[in-house]
Amino acid sequence: MSKAPLPNKIDPRRSAEQGLSYEGSLALQQMVRLASYLVGDEGAVDVSLSFGKDEEGIRYVKGEAEGTVRMLCQRCLEPVRIELKAQLNLGMVSSEEAASKLPRRYDPLVTQGDPQELYRALEDELILSLPLIAHHDDCEVKTEYRDPDAKPEDDDKVNPFSVLAQLKGDKH
Repeated sequence: MSKAPLPNKIDPRRSAEQGLSYEGSLALQQMVRLASYLVGDEGAVDVSLSFGKDEEGIRYVKGEAEGTVRMLCQRCLEPVRIELKAQLNLGMVSSEEAASKLPRRYDPLVTQGDPQELYRALEDELILSLPLIAHHDDCEVKTEYRDPDAKPEDDDKVNPFSVLAQLKGDKH
């Protein structure tokens, strides 16, 4: 299947009943919360999802989302490329109470009758897959943050306390 934009709104219960699969790409610009952790929002994430029902009758969404993003390196404060890969294994439930009864192999996806935003669930999983501290493997810590092209300050400036030094010199 070719990579195409994913539908934003889907009915996850109907998709699970029909055993549908989606494959496509999702632009980082469409995920504002994820983009707030990044240096830029250019690029896309490739997504592959399959909906279905397991042997216990639980509707699920399984798949993965992967892509390359740029975050700020916490050592050198320069952009660093991060390979994101989020595995999705969501069990559909109708309430928070039902989510507590869901088997441990599933993360809960609370669904109501209306079509739901697919991007929001994907964005949540991608945010969870971000590293806590982004850094290059081989960068050095910056200790000085001045402009390398700046001219040094003139040392010939008049010291406003030079008059006091002269007065002090006269008393001795």
